[in-house]
Amino acid sequence: MTPAGGRRVLVLNAGSSSLKFAVFEGLEATWHGQAEGIGAQPRFTIDGEGPGAAIELPAETRHAAALDRILASLGERGILPEHLAACGHRIVHGGARYTAPTRIAADSLGELNALRALAPLHNGFGLDAIDALRAAAPGLTQIACFDTAFHTTVPEVASRYAIPGDLHAAGYRRFGFHGLNFEHVTRVAAERAGGAPPPRLLIFHLGNGCSLCAVQDGHSVATTMGYSTLDGLAMGTRCGAIDPGVLIALQRDRGMSLEELEELLYRHSGVLGVSGRASDMRELMRIDDAASRFAIDHFCYWAARHAGSLAVALGGVDAVAFTGGIGSSSAVVRRKIVGHLQWLGLELDEERNRCHAASLAGNGSRAAIWRIEANEELAIARHVHELIG
Repeated sequence: MTPAGGRRVLVLNAGSSSLKFAVFEGLEATWHGQAEGIGAQPRFTIDGEGPGAAIELPAETRHAAALDRILASLGERGILPEHLAACGHRIVHGGARYTAPTRIAADSLGELNALRALAPLHNGFGLDAIDALRAAAPGLTQIACFDTAFHTTVPEVASRYAIPGDLHAAGYRRFGFHGLNFEHVTRVAAERAGGAPPPRLLIFHLGNGCSLCAVQDGHSVATTMGYSTLDGLAMGTRCGAIDPGVLIALQRDRGMSLEELEELLYRHSGVLGVSGRASDMRELMRIDDAASRFAIDHFCYWAARHAGSLAVALGGVDAVAFTGGIGSSSAVVRRKIVGHLQWLGLELDEERNRCHAASLAGNGSRAAIWRIEANEELAIARHVHELIG
């Protein structure tokens, strides 16, 4: 049974190539880990169990099988579905309907499944995890938490495309993503600033998926992703911002179908497309040839270009936070991006940056620069506890 003093909550965070999990007692994660490399070289790890604890999974492993592995491992540690108060899921795209965490009921599954097409690299995996857990633990309360919800405060002038009003009303607008982690980073930034978030906070979420968020007085006012998870920065395999005329030309000149365009833009573009080598920043740095170096420079240049746009939305910058797998772990990427933004008064302390310190700003920096580990799971756990009372 759940120990006295806290209710046990499972959190599942399905990405395009991973399924992260965490078990929370209250707001403390007691077990966490991930199945990663799904679709390539999958392996399963429970964090904190030391070197050699990673388990290689069969090459054909997908998210449903990864969930089976997670549940089996938790069962081996005495944590069964009946010991859980609820499970919270990260769902990337909630569309216009889902703007807050939602308890999943049988009659809402159809509406949730209609969201699959909105985020082809993500929503299906999260929704599949819901379906798989319903089969494994039919009585368990499940709660969907949406990455788009944090951006409901973005004003219409920033969320509307310059298209006819009937299309905007039908839901073709900027939504924004990575909201659960932006919410977490904003909370941590408030703690570091003494209780309230900096008035003008610029967050770089850099990983296999990337976006920036302008946070004013704790609320999102602009972000680089739009209707889908394709827009904005170049990503691991996603193109980022691209002239729509290129898409029209590819259909006209190359005869590409919608399915072929989707495959190209979501899975064969971005850092992978530019480098022709790899989608992983660590791998590009290891290869270190001209094409890999150009892809890294291209990534950092465009991240800074988009940051300049969000600095306009904020009217200046009081603090910058780097988060996500690349933002937290790559001193090179942070240094290159900040180098492009010196006009904002940003200055890194090279030694702090090299050592991945929490505070990275040099003595002459006019704004704080922080490194904040991503923690979407904690944000989800907070929402679950609030919703189940």
